[in-house]
Amino acid sequence: MFMGKGHKAKCGFPVQPGQFFAFSSPVRRRLARVAWGISLALGGFGVAGCAKPKIDNVLIITLDTTRADHLGAYGFTLARTPNIDRLAREGVRFSDAISAAPITLPSHSTIFTGLLPPAHGVRDNGSYALGDGVTTLAERFLAAGYRTQAFVSALVLNRRYNLNQGFEGYDDDLWAEDEPPLFMIRSRSAPKTAERAIQWFEGWHREETKKPFFVWVHFFDPHQPNDPSMAEQTKSPSAYDAEIAVADEGVGLLLAELQKLGALDRTLVVLTADHGESLGQHGEKTHAVFIYDATVHIPLIVRAPGLFPKGKVYSGPVRSEDIAPTVLAALKLPGGAEMQGIDLLPAVRGTVPPPDLPQYSESLTSEVGFGMAPLYGVRKGGWKWIRAPRPELYDLLKDPNELANRMPAEARRGSVLDGELEKILEASRVFESRYATGAKPNPMDKETEETLRALGYLAPRGERDSMSGIDPKDGMVLYQKVEDARHLAQNNRWPEAEKLLREILAVTPRNVTCWNILALARLRQKDALGGRDAYRHSLAISPDQARVYSMLGTIAMVLGDLEEAEKEFHRALAISPGFVEALSNLGMIAALRGDPSKAQEWNEKALALDPTFPRAYRRLADLAYEREEWDRALANYRKVIEIAPSDFASLVQAGNSARRLGQPVAAEGYFQRAAKLRPDSWVPGYNLACLKATGGDAPGALAELERLVAPGGADFHRTDLLDQDVDLAAVRALPGFSGLRRRAAEAERRIDADGQSGIDDSAELTSGLP
Repeated sequence: MFMGKGHKAKCGFPVQPGQFFAFSSPVRRRLARVAWGISLALGGFGVAGCAKPKIDNVLIITLDTTRADHLGAYGFTLARTPNIDRLAREGVRFSDAISAAPITLPSHSTIFTGLLPPAHGVRDNGSYALGDGVTTLAERFLAAGYRTQAFVSALVLNRRYNLNQGFEGYDDDLWAEDEPPLFMIRSRSAPKTAERAIQWFEGWHREETKKPFFVWVHFFDPHQPNDPSMAEQTKSPSAYDAEIAVADEGVGLLLAELQKLGALDRTLVVLTADHGESLGQHGEKTHAVFIYDATVHIPLIVRAPGLFPKGKVYSGPVRSEDIAPTVLAALKLPGGAEMQGIDLLPAVRGTVPPPDLPQYSESLTSEVGFGMAPLYGVRKGGWKWIRAPRPELYDLLKDPNELANRMPAEARRGSVLDGELEKILEASRVFESRYATGAKPNPMDKETEETLRALGYLAPRGERDSMSGIDPKDGMVLYQKVEDARHLAQNNRWPEAEKLLREILAVTPRNVTCWNILALARLRQKDALGGRDAYRHSLAISPDQARVYSMLGTIAMVLGDLEEAEKEFHRALAISPGFVEALSNLGMIAALRGDPSKAQEWNEKALALDPTFPRAYRRLADLAYEREEWDRALANYRKVIEIAPSDFASLVQAGNSARRLGQPVAAEGYFQRAAKLRPDSWVPGYNLACLKATGGDAPGALAELERLVAPGGADFHRTDLLDQDVDLAAVRALPGFSGLRRRAAEAERRIDADGQSGIDDSAELTSGLP
């Protein structure tokens, strides 16, 4: 038993096979076929002839980590972005759009408030949440009578960061997705997120009295780690570009659905990115620290027939804070005057000259995340100024890659631009005071904080203090060495990672991040005491790390010291009262002590803080399962499923619990629900085979396993389970078993050769192995 974690329209948006769409899966091909014939069926997509359509709705699509110069519309000939490119041909492409910050949460906060980070108060991922005092675009559209809905694809935009203000629905349920690999962030692919949005659009279309909609869809795919399928990789110049192509598929799905519903030409479509990606420029492999154009120059495309010009390239300066007031003005809604951005519609239409706007960008991640000096920058008149310990000035017209620092030779020009920067910061302080937009307290839970630190977004205060004032250009060298250690750890090369970490600590003994990764390295090498000592070194430098106290509590539980574990979890909560992981662990301790009412109380506290956090019940269920208390386990797994119907692991374990209780029909139902949720996983089918085998149907079990190894199946490759799982004893005696095992072994060899598997379910083994 195993548990797993042709036709072109005359008006509107033309559709041509192989040009507008780039679909690969059967579902996407089905949607494409529907869209190919839709123009005749809808008579011009619901538009009477070629008359000027009325714009009722708004769709904002944000692409994570997407450089403008890696899209076809921006001149990258190797790009596979037909849907984004056609949007540009049917709308306005802004060639000089700049993000306020090279990191997800601050940038999105600017897009949806029209305020800069110093004004709305969100300066980094994880450590901040948008304050209630600011009014978001969603709140303004909701007040105007619109339906409002959001779909986000990654944990960094979870509702706890308060961007859900004004959205009637905020789809951030990622629990059905794979448990992310070590140090990576939980997310889902663009086609999956697009399918959820499509379901919402279909429901909206069925409403008898349809209100206009304001919808936001976020695609995360281009964010590292870039790990596209082999099929996608072979068609793109790089893994990064392959992931952008996957995001483009999601864009195409959304546009095809609106077209099918006759709503596309009545919808203002905004496509942009939160930030770009360095891809090694200036020594930065990804993003978040530097504010060079590699990470702050973003795509911005707007399509609204009759409202925005068709096929225009707007070359004037644009900022991400200009999106909100421009959208409000286009829909004739108030609120834009209360923002730092401006309405660009008159300039886009050519009724006024493009304004010479100063373009602000900042990175406080360098300070909040690593204790280095913060970076503030402004672009104006073809020049770019970066305020840093060693200030930088670039002539962007002659030096677009920002390689030749013109300081101190052009100190006077730098001083003028620094004055522009100070004006922006002062204006932001006025807005911050006016709207009381100071950020909320830290909303992080264990998974979020650990992920953000591991991704390079956050480092503990002890490290920040030890690096205070270092120019990020110098601190990047140290950061990259830590990244190398992380990458070794991701590949389970723990001894090598430990060796590099100790080399770094010999030079910077107060590097808290290194101590924490070292602790994990010792734990993964089965040295609980060594891991505990490393975490204690970390706390001696930086005692305000709730996550580290929680890890110490976990280690104490492993060592059987419940009293010490309880103390550590309470220490974590003293620092971060909303630390739901610590609350859930205290519930587990209560359960281990035989106090189910107290366990329930702790887990209810966790769920009250985060109703999307199903682990509170799942921890109780897992504990009961380990104790072979099958009825209690099933009851708690059912509670998880009530909260999060798409919790894959709980569906599988509910099936296993029902099986143990002698409820084969219920067990099969849970396994089938899990298989429908994750058709790419072999775990539900394997457990169903075990159910049939132990129920006396060995041939049926063999048939289930055959489906898992068949071409197009779930790529089952676990020969160890086939050889050793006691549930399959009768199956191993069947004549067809040897052929089944041979095909599984072939899959195993192929996966070993590739060095990866599409799904890693091995961490959730609960079979009857000896």
